[in-house]
Amino acid sequence: MKRRPYRFLLFCLLFILGGFLNVKYINAASANIEITTDDSQIVVDETVLVYINISSDSMFGNIEANLTYDEEILEYKSSVSFITGSSGFLKIADINISEDANNRKYALEFQALKVGKTEIEFSGPVMVYDNEATLPMSVFLDSTELEVKAAQTASDNAYLKSLRISPANLSPEFDKNILEYSANVSYDIDRLVVVALPEDDKATIRVAGNDLLEEGENKVIVSVIAEAGNIIEYTINVMKDIAPEEGDYTSPITPDKKHGSFELVRVDNEIFAIYSGKYRIMEAPADMKIPNGYIRNKIIISGISIPVLASEQLDNEFLLIYAENELGQTGLYSYDKVEKTMQRYASEQTPIPEQTNEIEEESMNSKQYRSNLNIAAIIIALLSALCAVFVILSIRLFMKLKGYGDE
Repeated sequence: MKRRPYRFLLFCLLFILGGFLNVKYINAASANIEITTDDSQIVVDETVLVYINISSDSMFGNIEANLTYDEEILEYKSSVSFITGSSGFLKIADINISEDANNRKYALEFQALKVGKTEIEFSGPVMVYDNEATLPMSVFLDSTELEVKAAQTASDNAYLKSLRISPANLSPEFDKNILEYSANVSYDIDRLVVVALPEDDKATIRVAGNDLLEEGENKVIVSVIAEAGNIIEYTINVMKDIAPEEGDYTSPITPDKKHGSFELVRVDNEIFAIYSGKYRIMEAPADMKIPNGYIRNKIIISGISIPVLASEQLDNEFLLIYAENELGQTGLYSYDKVEKTMQRYASEQTPIPEQTNEIEEESMNSKQYRSNLNIAAIIIALLSALCAVFVILSIRLFMKLKGYGDE
């Protein structure tokens, strides 16, 4: 009788241990999922079957999973009721099924749209539920890569037929063999309108870097993807003006006719200043020595942005513009923001040698003049002495002729 409590305790321990082992067994249930295809390489416009194979060492029931792929390369064509979605995302929800199994297979049909590679894989957790315990199994996942190739008759033409942007112009003018261009836009422009037409209608166009243009340099890349898959990229280097601050000299300047008509015009992608003639505005050469106190910057006049040399303090009323006159001569011109006038800029350094030569020449002339005065004074003194001697001799001769004595 005394041993019964010990037997009861032993029975309880065995029961708890059995339950623990049973939980371990349930959690140990697992499933393996493989993704396979009929062929890992297909041609554009062909269809391909993608298989999802689920196997387990125990019976399972409901299955929930999400499958992803590249919607630009593949298009889902199957119409299975428990597989929904499109555009690169499919939801598999095979639930409330009547029979259980330890092996199941799904076939999904896709059509190849264009050349490229895509990974077909699961996104997020895959839920495979054990039939008896209704708990999710541990799942071992797989993925597969599918490559779409071009047909042998596919065109490899990846050139553009035309390329236009707005509200700016390309520099230089578009040529399909020129792959890099430049453009300037105002500070209030956030994106370009890019109109690109391929030479081959079956080629596709992609534009990158065109959204939310930042102040300064931007790169807009127009990619042309040929039917055969080869790519040509056209690059547009977009320079966006810096937004003006209150009191900043970069605020737009409206020209008037008080001191003559000054304005900027754009002709054939070139900017000209009209002021008592026509001057072609250019970027100052990179190797040109910038005058002291000036830095490179931009200004907006007549709604057109041009490169200038501005005072480092940003409060000077004068700017320097590098331009070419109608004779083909290039140089710096000083622009007065207040009076809206422009005139040739005289460098601080170039006149110095000439002024020095002039001063030296004037000094030499002055010395020569004083020397000549001295010589003239000596000659006058000699002539005066000779005249005095002549007068004395004349008087003596006169007196002698009149009979006067030596007295």
